[in-house]
Amino acid sequence: MNEELFSGKADLYDKYRPSYPSELADWLCIKTRAQSVADIGAGTGKFTKCLLNKPWKITAVEPNRDMIVRLQRNIPEVKAVEAPAEKTGLPDSSIDLVTAATAFHWFDEEKFKEECKRILTPNGRVAIIFNGKIVDDTVKARDEISRIYCGYKGHAGKSSQEDGDRFLREEYFSEVEYVEFEHSISLDEDGFVGNTLSRSYALKPDDVGYEGYVWELRELFKKCNDFGSVELRFKATCYLGRF
Repeated sequence: MNEELFSGKADLYDKYRPSYPSELADWLCIKTRAQSVADIGAGTGKFTKCLLNKPWKITAVEPNRDMIVRLQRNIPEVKAVEAPAEKTGLPDSSIDLVTAATAFHWFDEEKFKEECKRILTPNGRVAIIFNGKIVDDTVKARDEISRIYCGYKGHAGKSSQEDGDRFLREEYFSEVEYVEFEHSISLDEDGFVGNTLSRSYALKPDDVGYEGYVWELRELFKKCNDFGSVELRFKATCYLGRF
């Protein structure tokens, strides 16, 4: 992956991106009984934080410098490793559970698989997690603005959600369990704009068209808000598998 895509966006990402349902960490704990977890592609620690209340040793792995500095500030009690998903530097057979939360689509799939095989204990498992947006009229309009200004073409992974689901269930893992939880966040105008600007494809302040992009997003918020806020809904999905 391009490890600099999120450079300069750590603050926006940390402040305005959604977290994950606590039920997901509960489910993983019950299913795996893991003692050690590596959260790979951890970003600013959005999902890593969800793991904190469980009885496992946590390591967060993240290649982007801005992101990992923010992660270390957020959760200094967690060991953080600045490294790519495909070459974590973690010891052989040291991890019971690998998690990748809204990060797998940035990895080299086969190299990541080989790295997981190396660092996982014999019965270790991998949880591929996505915080997928639930598309409504507001999200459609926002994505169209991003398409015009940024060339946004959709999710960075497979060509469709259906293709990604089929790949993980039928090709990537030898066996897999699946769970999903819906949740939402409520954002004011700055939050709505900030959530969009935190994305990898979003324009940065020095980019041509940035001011127009932000103006369009603010105008959309004014049209779509309900008493000063917009609710964005998500479906957190998890594929818990073995190779």
